[in-house]
Amino acid sequence: MRDLGVVEDEKGEPVGQDRFPHDRVVFFSDAVFAIAITLLAIELRLPDEELIERVGAQAANSETVSLFISYFISFLVTGLFWAGHMQTWKYVRHVNGKLVWSTLLQLMFVALMPFATREYSASFSGDNSARFAFYAFVLTAISFFSLLTRRIVVRQENLRERLGEAQVRWLLWRGVVPLVLFALSIPLAFVLPVWSAGLVFFMIFPLSAIAKRAIGRAKPETDVGE
Repeated sequence: MRDLGVVEDEKGEPVGQDRFPHDRVVFFSDAVFAIAITLLAIELRLPDEELIERVGAQAANSETVSLFISYFISFLVTGLFWAGHMQTWKYVRHVNGKLVWSTLLQLMFVALMPFATREYSASFSGDNSARFAFYAFVLTAISFFSLLTRRIVVRQENLRERLGEAQVRWLLWRGVVPLVLFALSIPLAFVLPVWSAGLVFFMIFPLSAIAKRAIGRAKPETDVGE
């Protein structure tokens, strides 16, 4: 007789206490990403007469430009994190406590993106390196927990056996590249001008391409997917 107090999976095996519904975690993550990326646009505004009279036309226009620059950069970066989240979670079949907590910690910093973006925008006018360093720190934290999640998924889902070594190396390196670049941006914020330090972020694309090519050369018999 079936025990109605025991939750079983699709194979009829008892689900332990450290098992969580896959869809609940994914839907919650998507909601946090969607809210954070939407709130980025709240700070956008065109200079009005009051602002122009208070700071002058040139300063008002500069503030508007910094708002839009920080918005576009943050939108793209957050979008990359979301794409990476999807790319990792498509391999997840079982959700345990470690995976839930690594995801929650990543989302904690994703939720900070609108605030960090506002600080990044303010750093343009005052050339405040600490504000940009804080922005880079938030991105570094998101990258760290994203990479941690990938490592957990690789281990618990036996991805090396399912996908092959080349695919797994590519999955992990896609998390390593942004982590290194964002971490390097923290000290660079105190050396480079604010406007130029942000350009370091765009190195993600060529470095990722180089890493993908190197992995493909190391094991040409295994196709490295997108």
